[in-house]
Amino acid sequence: MSKKVIVVGAGFTGLQLARTLVAEGVHVVLVDRDPEKVQHARNALDCTVVESDGNSPETLSEAGIATADALVTLTDDDEMNMIVCSLVDADYPDVLKIARVRNYAYYLRTKATASRHADATASGERRPLFGVDHMLNPDVEAAAAITRAMSLGAVGNVIELGGGYGIVSLPVVAGGPFDGVPICRLSKKPGWHYLVAYVESDKTAVLPNGNTMPEAGDRVGVLVSLEDIPSLMLFMGRSAEEILRTVTVFGADRVGTLVVDHHVSSRRASVFSRIFGGSPREKSREITIVDRDPHLCREAAERFNDVRVLCGDMTDADLVREESLDAVDLMVAASGNYESNLVMAAYLKSRGVKKTIALTASSEFDDVARKLGVDVAVPMRDTVVDCIVSHLRGDNVKAIHAVCNRFFEIVECEVSPSSRAAGKALSELVNDGEFLALLVQEKEGGKYSMPNGSTVIAPGARIVLVVKAGAGDEVQLFTGEA
Repeated sequence: MSKKVIVVGAGFTGLQLARTLVAEGVHVVLVDRDPEKVQHARNALDCTVVESDGNSPETLSEAGIATADALVTLTDDDEMNMIVCSLVDADYPDVLKIARVRNYAYYLRTKATASRHADATASGERRPLFGVDHMLNPDVEAAAAITRAMSLGAVGNVIELGGGYGIVSLPVVAGGPFDGVPICRLSKKPGWHYLVAYVESDKTAVLPNGNTMPEAGDRVGVLVSLEDIPSLMLFMGRSAEEILRTVTVFGADRVGTLVVDHHVSSRRASVFSRIFGGSPREKSREITIVDRDPHLCREAAERFNDVRVLCGDMTDADLVREESLDAVDLMVAASGNYESNLVMAAYLKSRGVKKTIALTASSEFDDVARKLGVDVAVPMRDTVVDCIVSHLRGDNVKAIHAVCNRFFEIVECEVSPSSRAAGKALSELVNDGEFLALLVQEKEGGKYSMPNGSTVIAPGARIVLVVKAGAGDEVQLFTGEA
């Protein structure tokens, strides 16, 4: 786990990342040349904030790059982000370097070049391209999250985990199966064979035990086999499966077109294929892209021959009625205007659309999205921060998913043979309320299952935990990384 991280760029994502790392006890140095951003960061964060150009060797030296574990570049200038990584890599190759690159065409070219050198880099014969160990594109990450939500029928916010499992966030409805029922009694209800991962209310979030009693208005995170999601919906009193055959995508810019591109070009059998039905080309005829920008609409029409493209305003009642946009099964609001996405999703849901997905700025809008009736909210900036933090946690941490407005984290990690947990039963490790083990592999590369107290933690296997955000000691118990 990184103990000292230098973050270049004090925009929203830089602040969110720095805030997350500071909460974990990481020594963070935040660098930005904008005086207003620097002042805001100094007022908001308990970390070192430097007002200077991040591409200055002198600035990096004063920031302590020689003793840093990692460098993350998040400025608005893609070239700047990579130049800073390249400068650091020349003198400090052991520092982990992560760069955000927003330009999609540039991102594709650099990723393609990097992949050609991957084998040489792994063998130590060549440094990574531009010195960047991990390059990420926010649009790609957001589109992937939207696609995953679509593949699972937009039943709600779903986190996909290893072994074919996932966590579904569900509302506790008055009079429903969770309302006022202690979790220990759920197993006695017909059809219940799942695990409650967390319970979230307006005021707090808790790791549940047998006596935890969710109430109407709360939300529960339920661990479920992805194939059992229809059964879980039946348990909740909802339709077991809603076939989503017609889709409208609002937004013909990068995220929207990436979502459509994945949809029409997919050639593999998956949950996605079962939900949408038919061949990829048949599915492509069921998608409509809507955008106000004539230039983006022309580009989309040229790119997707079998997709209907409409240039107009989705709040125009005449357009909605004439094009039957209120009769589609799924509406994906994926434009670069996050507030407009929420409005469009809520508006179309009120007009009769079955399911809606909205791309939002951050998880702070999750509650707003739920109150507006939006089925799935995909927070752009949190998706990026989770990706970065996953890389900073060490080689044994494979993925991190923040939930409950970043109060808890779902952590997928590999059990180090030298860790304190390796070879021990879970009952020897668990202190009530510190963490919850959701899934454990029987052995390295083996089958995943929901554990109990007698489950032995196999060295080299993977485990999925729910921990409080920043609770590094609980994760280190399994990863062995200080």
